[in-house]
Amino acid sequence: MNSKTQNSLGLKLNLLVLRCQVGDQQAFKELCVQFNPVTRRFLKSLVKSDAASDLNQEVWISVYQRIASLDDVSRFKYWLYQITRNKAMDYFRKSKKLDYFDELTHGTALQLFTTYEDDKNLFYHKQIHKARESLSPKLNEVVELYYFQGMDYEEIALIVGCSMGTVKSRIHNAKHKIKEWLNKNH
Repeated sequence: MNSKTQNSLGLKLNLLVLRCQVGDQQAFKELCVQFNPVTRRFLKSLVKSDAASDLNQEVWISVYQRIASLDDVSRFKYWLYQITRNKAMDYFRKSKKLDYFDELTHGTALQLFTTYEDDKNLFYHKQIHKARESLSPKLNEVVELYYFQGMDYEEIALIVGCSMGTVKSRIHNAKHKIKEWLNKNH
């Protein structure tokens, strides 16, 4: 995608958020249609339970209630991811799983994460997803944001609240653990 197209998409999103801020219900529906799958997938990668669906509803209730207070509409995506992540943290805290969560606080080789065209790639795709299940929540979180959401290190650092170096380290560790799991279980 060229920068002109990216700018156009960014402007459209900014306008959509602005419309939501002034109470445009149709704009909010459009925002939900566009980003609900993203928040749902992110929550499922963090929570790994049936609670993800309920948490996703809570995310969108929070977005609806608080969107008018978003000062910089160009930061909507980061703001949305932070709300989503905070809902997962609240879930862990309430279910006494926070200690575990805290304790654990766009390359071609991993394109298998998102694409598969034949049976062999489908097999590898499934294996990689099984390997992801063995990752700690903190590692899985950065894998989700980097490989599935296409974010860069700086964006991820803003969302998870750590340094870029920590993000790079977590991605490196996650790739290493996935390779280890694949070698052991193949």
